[in-house]
Amino acid sequence: MSRASSLHRLQEIDLSLDRAHAGLGEIQAALEERSVLQRLQQKLETAEEQLKAARTANKSAEHAVGSQRAKIEITDKKLYGGTIQNPKELQDLQNESESLKRYLLTLEDRLLESMVALEEVEKLHEASTQTLTNAEEDRATLEEELGEQRTKLIRETERLQTEREGAVASVSEDDLALYEKLRQAKGGVVVSRLEDECCSACGMNIPPAKRQTVGSMSDLVLCTQCGRILYAG
Repeated sequence: MSRASSLHRLQEIDLSLDRAHAGLGEIQAALEERSVLQRLQQKLETAEEQLKAARTANKSAEHAVGSQRAKIEITDKKLYGGTIQNPKELQDLQNESESLKRYLLTLEDRLLESMVALEEVEKLHEASTQTLTNAEEDRATLEEELGEQRTKLIRETERLQTEREGAVASVSEDDLALYEKLRQAKGGVVVSRLEDECCSACGMNIPPAKRQTVGSMSDLVLCTQCGRILYAG
């Protein structure tokens, strides 16, 4: 195997490792991304606060109606109980009873409004609860799938790392140092295949004499334009 071929093999392994590590990074980011659940949780908490307030308002309205009816009952008992004979007092009680009954209508309207509002808030709370439950179930499924993908990628990186150690063993220290230097400078693509008499990385036409040297077992030939190691394939 030529020096360029050995480095090309190492590059293929490293590129696969790069993809695996990138995949692991994406999975980790996806696992940490919980903004959707947090937003739905906040929405449910808001709905719970609204529900609590609506229930309090409804109970207050019910109490007001009950209290008003009790006042009317007491007033009417006095009015029709026969214990009061004074015409003026009876007229005052009659006026008070009518006033209480008129206000009762207002309180009953308020109670009806509070009941309607409570029903709407209960529906909103129920919908928010169900939405969050569905999202949590979807999240659990996603995390399970991501966990399986992560396990596969970890195994893949372990396999590739072992394979890389074998590939590195077949490369000289000088060639490995050059490879690592170019890998940092060239974004991971160090070895460029020679295709149609050109460097496949930058498209530079390679002169015939240099192309012949590219196939040499003992020499490394760099592209004069992009500086990558040329590989005959």
